[in-house]
Amino acid sequence: MFSTYNLTHYSVGDNLRNWMHKNHSTPLAATIRDNLENQGFLTSQELNPFICRAIKSAISQKPAKSGILIDGFPRNLEQLNSGSVRPFAENLLISGASKVNAKPDVVIALRVSKQNAKVRYLARARDSNDSDEKFERRFTEYEVETVPVEDDYRRRGILIDVDMNGTKEENIRKIKKRLINSDAWQRIMVKEGANTDS
Repeated sequence: MFSTYNLTHYSVGDNLRNWMHKNHSTPLAATIRDNLENQGFLTSQELNPFICRAIKSAISQKPAKSGILIDGFPRNLEQLNSGSVRPFAENLLISGASKVNAKPDVVIALRVSKQNAKVRYLARARDSNDSDEKFERRFTEYEVETVPVEDDYRRRGILIDVDMNGTKEENIRKIKKRLINSDAWQRIMVKEGANTDS
């Protein structure tokens, strides 16, 4: 998907883990570790500098990318409403851009049933303390914290829902078909001149 649409992929969770391991002795690393282990949320003050650097990096890449796909952000309303605060509010002159824009053109929500999500979560076993109890806590947090974010984007008309309950191959086909049939996605990608033939 990323090569097809000439996008940079930035996984918030993966990059936070990498940063934490490299800077494990810092207070921020301890905060990140606690949030990742207990399924908490970083504040925008803690998280936004990471997102801002990712956007700046995508803007400055050569050859130029059509955009950046940020995976796992925002997860709650506090993060959602942080696009106008530091560091995003600062003027950052990068490749002719006057400001880093943290507002998405389009948002993709990958839909998985609770049962399938639980099976995948436990099979992944990323952390040694992954468990049924931890999954239930995480799913409840998703319903309470993240669903309102999705509702906000849906009201704006930029949310694309994709059913991801199939096999890996089925899911890839479904997401490609969903994006091709999405007016919001096509409007953005055509405007940016992305190459959709590869």
